[in-house]
Amino acid sequence: MVSRQMGDIYRMLSEHEYQTAEALGESLGVSSKTVRNQLKNLNELLSDFGVYVESKHGTGYRLVVEDTERRKELEAMMQKKELQESGIPNSSEERVEYLLEYLLNTDGYVKLDELSEMLYISKKTLTGNLKEVENLLKEYHLCLQRKPNYGIRVEGREFDRRLCIAGYVARKVQLSEKLDGDQDVTEEIQWIHQCVQNCLSRYSFDISSVAFQNLVLHIQIAILRMRGGHYVPMMESESDKIRDKKTYRIAEDILGKIKEKFLVDFPDSEIGYIAIHLEGKKMLINTTAAEETEGNLIISQEISDLVGFMLSAVYDAFKFDFRDDLELRMSLSQHLVPLVVRLQHDMKLTNPLLRDIRERYSLAYSMATTSCVILNHKYHKIVKEDEIGYIALLFALALERKKTEIAKKNILLVCASGKGSAQLLLYRYKTEFGPYINKISVCDVGRIQEQDFTDIDYIFTTVPIPVKVPVPIQEVEYFLKNSDVQAVKRTLMGKTDSPVLDIYPKDLFLPHMKFGDKDEALRTLCGFVYERGLVPKEFLDSVRAREVLAKTAFGNSVAMPHPIEVMGKSPFVCVAVLDEPILWTQDDPDSMIQVIFLVSVANYENFDVQKFYQVTAKLLLDGASMRELIRTSTYETLKHLLLKMEQQVEEEI
Repeated sequence: MVSRQMGDIYRMLSEHEYQTAEALGESLGVSSKTVRNQLKNLNELLSDFGVYVESKHGTGYRLVVEDTERRKELEAMMQKKELQESGIPNSSEERVEYLLEYLLNTDGYVKLDELSEMLYISKKTLTGNLKEVENLLKEYHLCLQRKPNYGIRVEGREFDRRLCIAGYVARKVQLSEKLDGDQDVTEEIQWIHQCVQNCLSRYSFDISSVAFQNLVLHIQIAILRMRGGHYVPMMESESDKIRDKKTYRIAEDILGKIKEKFLVDFPDSEIGYIAIHLEGKKMLINTTAAEETEGNLIISQEISDLVGFMLSAVYDAFKFDFRDDLELRMSLSQHLVPLVVRLQHDMKLTNPLLRDIRERYSLAYSMATTSCVILNHKYHKIVKEDEIGYIALLFALALERKKTEIAKKNILLVCASGKGSAQLLLYRYKTEFGPYINKISVCDVGRIQEQDFTDIDYIFTTVPIPVKVPVPIQEVEYFLKNSDVQAVKRTLMGKTDSPVLDIYPKDLFLPHMKFGDKDEALRTLCGFVYERGLVPKEFLDSVRAREVLAKTAFGNSVAMPHPIEVMGKSPFVCVAVLDEPILWTQDDPDSMIQVIFLVSVANYENFDVQKFYQVTAKLLLDGASMRELIRTSTYETLKHLLLKMEQQVEEEI
């Protein structure tokens, strides 16, 4: 077997000139010691092909060829990749994954020299890779402990170590191949899979398919760690809390059967560990609840209060009042039960639909982000975007219910004389606007003065009305165009026509801006709108507070900062296009931002906030549109793009 690094050294060696290990190492970016070790290994492989590396003290190394034909055979095999690489990672990303896995599964200290030799890299390169490893470990409250003359090792709770293994190692490769190597492990996994499935079914315990796979993975990790003598300790108070739960009985049942099959003894702490995972994954379907008491499910006061505070936060920020929405309250209560467990134990839940949720339900996602501020303060943990996405779906359903709860209207259709044409128009309105209409009456323009308007909410007319009437009138064409349909729907839904473009005034469009960093950008833009009297002085502090809670970078080189609460008298967006991108989120090199949408939704009666978010999100998530705006840096381009997105949103209604 020949590694890529050995192959590189072979190609650099000459038959005619000697090269030092230092020169070879400098070209490859590795130490001279690594080169010498690789040359030793390379020589052993080359001997079968009539080639060897000659070493001359004080001069260096050169290639000696004894059999030209065999050498050609060797090089042909190398070109066809018939000599496989040794599996030693070559890229920085591969080394970080390798180091993370190795250190997580190593008990004692490891010296940096050993790691350098193992990976054939210099100390400097290793140090850079280890910094990235430390950042990944921090997400799970783990750290690298350094001890002089001993080396480094991972320090932290066994619970957190297992979460990290599941998050960064086992999800990338078959767990058995990396941690165990047993040929019968596939049958073992299948048996565990079936055992868990049977137990959950017997207890009517519902979890999602993703959560199910994750549970099986954690049971596998538990077995492997216990075989290595590593157990999860549990505080007595924590054990008492979980022991009374239904999930503890399920975990006890599952692990009892695994013990019989694999002869692995699970102490109470390990049963509690699996029970905690079950608590964090359960789905409460068609229930109203949080706590299990003698067969009944009830909402705890803590959960009820949290939901109330979350809905109040949404009302304060968006003026959408869900505080009396019983269905949303129940849905949030059910969702918070496992979510709180995940927050308390730093357990992660992946959301494969996150991008689609942010794009399709942008207003709901913003509401969910705001509501999660309450959870951040309560548990002193940042709610991850994946979790926010699931909560956003609950708000999206609530927003849809608000649409269907619109009071149906009684309308009068007025047209020129002709009963046949009037009936055709009547049929068209019933077809297009049935969900919004209670009763439709038809009248020709000549008899309008005889009409009783007591129960009429609106008049829709194809001809001018020459007399004064006591209800609003909307003129439409006989053959309804898409624009007419949307206008009528807005009227019947009780919405006034408030084009999104009005929220993007030309005097708040700032092209060719230059900022050194994110903080300078926020200070400058918030100061700009403050000087124009659009926001109070506290606006900048509110925007900064919002940045701490969740990412506002959308991808596509665009960010949408906004305050944590409603501020100002009227809504606006201040758009800045930068000549050079700036880093928006620390430790995220992909968050290079070149367009900033500073948003203030404000509290404005005629502002259609849902439509605003739909149009704006559609624009921000469209990569081609953002590239065009960056290229031209003109307000005319922004206006054109907004009108296009607004039309698309209208057509989707």
